[in-house]
Amino acid sequence: MNKPESFFQVLNNLEEPFFVLDDNLNIVNISPNAKTILNIDKEVKGLNDIFDESNINKLKKSCSIVKNIQKTNFHVHIHQQKILLKSSLINLDGKPHDLILIKDNHLFESELKLTNCIFKISEASHYVDNLDELYSIIHKILSRVVYTKNFYIAIVDNKNDVIHFPYFIDENDPKPNSRKISNGLTEYVCKTGESILVNPEQNDSFIKNKKMNINGSKSIDWLGVPLKNTLNETFGALVVQSYDKNIRFTEKDQNILEFVSHQIAMAIKRKMDRQEIERKAYYDQTTGLTNKLLFNDRLEQSMHDAKRHNTRTAILFLDLDNFKYVNDTMGHSAGDKLLKIVSKRLKASLRKTDTIARWGGDEFTVILPKIKNTNDIRTLCKRILNEDLTNVVVDNKELRITASIGIAIYPEDGLDIETLTKNADTAMYKAKDSGKNQYKFFKPLMNKEITERFSNESNLFKAIEKQEFLLLFQPQIDLKTNEITGFESLVRWNSPEKGILPPYQFIPIAEETDLIIPLGEWILRETCKQNKIWYEKGHRLTCAVNISAKQFLKYNLADIVKNILNETGLDPKFLELELTETILMRDIEKTIRVLKRLKEMGVKISIDDFGTGYSSLSYLKQFPIDTLKIDQSFISSINNDLADDNLTIANIVIDLGHKLGLKVIAEGVETEKQVEFLKKYACDKIQGYLISEPVNEIEFNLLLK
Repeated sequence: MNKPESFFQVLNNLEEPFFVLDDNLNIVNISPNAKTILNIDKEVKGLNDIFDESNINKLKKSCSIVKNIQKTNFHVHIHQQKILLKSSLINLDGKPHDLILIKDNHLFESELKLTNCIFKISEASHYVDNLDELYSIIHKILSRVVYTKNFYIAIVDNKNDVIHFPYFIDENDPKPNSRKISNGLTEYVCKTGESILVNPEQNDSFIKNKKMNINGSKSIDWLGVPLKNTLNETFGALVVQSYDKNIRFTEKDQNILEFVSHQIAMAIKRKMDRQEIERKAYYDQTTGLTNKLLFNDRLEQSMHDAKRHNTRTAILFLDLDNFKYVNDTMGHSAGDKLLKIVSKRLKASLRKTDTIARWGGDEFTVILPKIKNTNDIRTLCKRILNEDLTNVVVDNKELRITASIGIAIYPEDGLDIETLTKNADTAMYKAKDSGKNQYKFFKPLMNKEITERFSNESNLFKAIEKQEFLLLFQPQIDLKTNEITGFESLVRWNSPEKGILPPYQFIPIAEETDLIIPLGEWILRETCKQNKIWYEKGHRLTCAVNISAKQFLKYNLADIVKNILNETGLDPKFLELELTETILMRDIEKTIRVLKRLKEMGVKISIDDFGTGYSSLSYLKQFPIDTLKIDQSFISSINNDLADDNLTIANIVIDLGHKLGLKVIAEGVETEKQVEFLKKYACDKIQGYLISEPVNEIEFNLLLK
């Protein structure tokens, strides 16, 4: 409980202008600097001594103690100036009061711009895949807070003693080529790790004393700040220049760039590290195309989008008809050159939204999302066969290249990756059998689904024994701090025959065959192990694990959880079990009994997909629950219509959760608009593709850094 005298003394020491109101809107304290800002030279007793009638009415409507909310911001006009008031509900001697801070509006807007700048850069680092695009976005974002007509980013490669200029915009000079590290201004920033501002008065002496070279046109003002990784090692520089004597940089500009450089460096380094990981793990080394693993991942996402938006996705399976002849007669080096040429031509013939992969050998696969009709596919295949693969020259020898293409379409020709690619492959062989250099659409067999079903079930039994599974982790962000405070653990089947399979392809089978019990125990154990590793590295994360109906109702879940926690050494408060409303309501008495035992152990309980089931509020109050998780179906509608009933439900769920003393998390967050809505209605946490897709341990470590 705050004592007024000491509380006001602390505020005065902070030199922040303020005044405090009681619940009757009487002024109980006002700081001297607040009187100065408000131009008051007399004793203040009431609001009438400070504000006119219109501002008093604004206060009576807007301040926290009247609205009974924790915080609110609003403006008043004093002496023809717009002043921002930041109102916060506080407790003094056990009674509610309103602390109102007076902020300079211009300074506030400047701070807001910088904060928004950092948020935008952080956001872009998650949703932008291409590093060049990220550079451009960073440039655009920075242009709102500093002069950036002449702007570039330099990256040093100390191992090879080379400096690169991946992004360079300048009104006088073209983009320079990569060069050996020399004694330029840019290199000085990279070597010393220090920011420097060089103006005309300093330029000549600075260059002379430091024995530096001038690269490019001589600017009037040159400002460079270092880009550093998490180990405080400089890996590059961010530079702005001015050739206009009327546009000068100051220490304020330097402070701004230094302030945002950490976030920029994190964004760039995260993307560089990720690209390097992806290049090694997900791309073919010969052609530079995606490999089978990444192709399957993108196909899974494309099928997910098609199912969600009721569209169609096609895949092409392309095989070069005479590749073996090239290898046998011209050698494998010529064969690799041919593959590179074909790869470039195929990639150039596709849309940016399409994906092409080298499947293996001389086989290529293509994903065509959002297909409107098959005529578009026919046109593409005809162009590939009759135009794109003609006039190919390798080692000064013109080759006649033909190919056979098989086509399968989701959902008609398969509901999973394996079936779809198998059927496209089958169609390709049909094209070969029909004379080559042509394309064929897949024609499904009647027993296809039955055969595939038995195959998956048989393989799943073996997969449990061989532990052919891997975990991915999707981060959860606290909306107040923008920090990762937890993650949801998600399982994938790493099938030797079919590659990475998503849950919908095997979880239903596991449920029906009771294999979900050993699989669920494995998921829980491995998740706790991993979270314990991150705990020992200093990260305090809550790991969320989905619990199936059979695990909860037919198995001694509490004993299993207790044993796994003892085995892994994870503190129970860092484990959260996610259950659906349907599971909770099946057997109310048993549910309460099991949940209470888990809570006694210190484990957190979350209701997943809340709002889609049929839970009774009377029972909900009896369950010892910590978190409500809003189903993504409600979140996705935020992009469509702000008057949608789903938005109302989402708002109600947030309000209901808070009134019950629960935390509320929204899943499936994919846009900034959704984040704004959830922040507005005080949702606690979010997860979704806007932050990050589910990633493996290595990539999650990068996110944590």
